[in-house]
Amino acid sequence: MIYNKTFVSISLLTLLNFLIINFSISFLDYELPDSNSYLNFSPKYKSFYPFLINIIDILSLNLIYVQIFILSLSIILLCYSVLKKNNLFISLILYFAITLNFFYTSFSKTILTESIFFSLINIGFSLFILDSKKKYNYYFYFLVLALLCSIKSIGFVVMFCFLLLNFLRKDKLNYLKCFSIIFLFIVLENIIFYKFNNVRNSVLGEVILGKTFFLSGKQNFMIEDYPDTYKSILQKSKNYFEEIHTKLNKIKNFPTKVELQSDYEVVAQFQFYDDLNIEEKKIYHEMSNNKLLVFSYLLKNNFVEYFNLSMSHFFGQWVAGFKHEYLKENYLPKTEQLLLSSGGIDIKDYKIIKVGRNSLISLFILFQIIFLTSFLRFLFNKKDNSFYFIIFPQIYLFVVSFVNISTVRYLMPVYPIVILSCLIFLKEMVKENNVFSARY
Repeated sequence: MIYNKTFVSISLLTLLNFLIINFSISFLDYELPDSNSYLNFSPKYKSFYPFLINIIDILSLNLIYVQIFILSLSIILLCYSVLKKNNLFISLILYFAITLNFFYTSFSKTILTESIFFSLINIGFSLFILDSKKKYNYYFYFLVLALLCSIKSIGFVVMFCFLLLNFLRKDKLNYLKCFSIIFLFIVLENIIFYKFNNVRNSVLGEVILGKTFFLSGKQNFMIEDYPDTYKSILQKSKNYFEEIHTKLNKIKNFPTKVELQSDYEVVAQFQFYDDLNIEEKKIYHEMSNNKLLVFSYLLKNNFVEYFNLSMSHFFGQWVAGFKHEYLKENYLPKTEQLLLSSGGIDIKDYKIIKVGRNSLISLFILFQIIFLTSFLRFLFNKKDNSFYFIIFPQIYLFVVSFVNISTVRYLMPVYPIVILSCLIFLKEMVKENNVFSARY
């Protein structure tokens, strides 16, 4: 009887949440630059999302409605699990923090893997929080981890974060069954992928070369330290990005600089290629084929620059809305290419941008303070439940920052967990202070 009431309640709340998200503001276009790749089984991406699109099309369903429904359900399940293990107040704040973040919910209204990815993370945390010992819950948890690995490459990092939390909490998981299910889905994804493609590619080549070309514009980047065959293209990239770094160094507002720096790295990944001649493009493809070798040279010769860039990206994951004001009043080189590298966010109200950007910076500061406090307490064996939620976003964002660029889009998958970890930590601190005050 209790389970029936719970099912009915979750169903009704999911329907209500579906309507709220469906009629809420969307900051993203229906199709973005990456969307076409998913519609056509691009060899650069995992095949599960395009396969899902095909199934939805065969069933004559609306893709956006399906994504909104799955996201709505995942949010309700996450809030329900928090309600069961914490209290109604935290659950409600979490719910409103998620649903009122229209940028977060906008991903359910565009053709990208993000919405399904967000939903799987939410469901995974719901199961982690409830920590049910029933066998079918474990299998469902393993299924979620397998799907995370199958829908995005970064899903492997998310899977590792989940299993790390299980290990730290000393959960008695059957890791053999877990990895068997994950392996099964990896095989299944490969079968689907090679049905539509002959060769699997990735964006890793563009990412590594983009970092190399962008950093080549710095004064302490010595072309002589790199192989002779790469010197001509590196000289061209140095000339291309030297003025850009000079201009970036003059920007006093750090968030603005970080945001523009990330966009220029995207220019290095894609638009810079258009300026190459035939011979240089051959060298580019040779470097792309030997991307790990190029990366090893970058780490060997310019590790400090790479590390500083990555740490800027770590902060940049929390930054949005600063560059627009700067671009209106200042000249920057390669402006046309820079604008092409920016995402498809459509927010015309500057007040919304200002509130959003300041809120993100404030959340970043709060979260880092909470992380450091919780981590120190963990080292001194004062384990807080919030620590499990705090460490997850940090690991994920650090990995993303070192292997890619910075954009608030990459923060969104773990945004609900960031909010939840802050709420639980503050609850634990209040509870602890009340205990101390009761003693005296």
